[in-house]
Amino acid sequence: MGKAGSGLPGRGGGRHSGGMGDCEQDWTAECAALDRRWGRPGRVAFRPSAVGPVVRLSGPGGTAEVALLGAQTVGWVPAWGGEVLYWPEGKAAIGEEVHGGIPVCWPWFGRMGPEGSRMHGVARYGRFEVVAVEAAGERTEVGLRLEASEATRAAFPHGFRLEVRIGVGEALAVSMEAANTGAEAFAVTAGFHPYLRVSDAAGVRVEGFAGARYLDWTADADGREQHAVQAGAYRPVPGSRVFAEARSVCRLRDAGLGRTVVLEAAGHTRWCVWRADAATLPRGNLLPEDAAEFVCVEPVVFPRCDAVVLEPGGRQTMSLALRTEGVR
Repeated sequence: MGKAGSGLPGRGGGRHSGGMGDCEQDWTAECAALDRRWGRPGRVAFRPSAVGPVVRLSGPGGTAEVALLGAQTVGWVPAWGGEVLYWPEGKAAIGEEVHGGIPVCWPWFGRMGPEGSRMHGVARYGRFEVVAVEAAGERTEVGLRLEASEATRAAFPHGFRLEVRIGVGEALAVSMEAANTGAEAFAVTAGFHPYLRVSDAAGVRVEGFAGARYLDWTADADGREQHAVQAGAYRPVPGSRVFAEARSVCRLRDAGLGRTVVLEAAGHTRWCVWRADAATLPRGNLLPEDAAEFVCVEPVVFPRCDAVVLEPGGRQTMSLALRTEGVR
């Protein structure tokens, strides 16, 4: 990667109307400046959106879009198929819980942060800085960075540096590395939260967890009890099911779309599968009818059970790669 020097898409139309007409700020000038410094013709480009700049990564293997707000991947279209991620084309605003794509959850996952803190950690709401781009051969990649600031210290009073890299090639690859830049140790959890577009959430199956112990996180909010052992493929039911083993690969098979999404992760301790329903959708940019159109399959360092202590200078890494194949 080249070295360097800190809204998501308003794809207007449809029942979720969004676009620059809804923006509180016009990001055109900033995107032009980012293009001058970081753009690569045909491979890396920036555009304005409802909550800030979005970088579009293109290559022979497909395209991906990433918002600088939260380092959130909001779209991935492989060259050989349609959109894999679910992103509702709604109005989003800075500070909202923006659901869709692949949120980066750090330094906590879920609502397991300090009392009164927001869901999934400070990274989700932070504005990342572009620090590197690479566009060579089959791969196009962007490097983003978030560092401790007055805003982050209000909820997480520690020094840190979080670097996220997103690349598109034969697969979509997302990785993060967190470093403790302060003088005191602190505990963290983490996760990637991909919203996978499906034909019908009730009709898909997730493979790779046969024989794994799991808990129903919806019923057991503390995440301490192991409830049962998964037999065969899991057909998601509304709620969150957390599988205890940190298996490296799982698959979401969708006969309706004729597609399987393969997820391969490292640095996690468990997988969480979340299927929403109209009654339990979180606040933000989702509508009740969106619930049937996505399932989340998430590699996580699970709260309470698996927290990682980072000593001064310590680091935490996690990665996720997604690719597609046919249904078998």
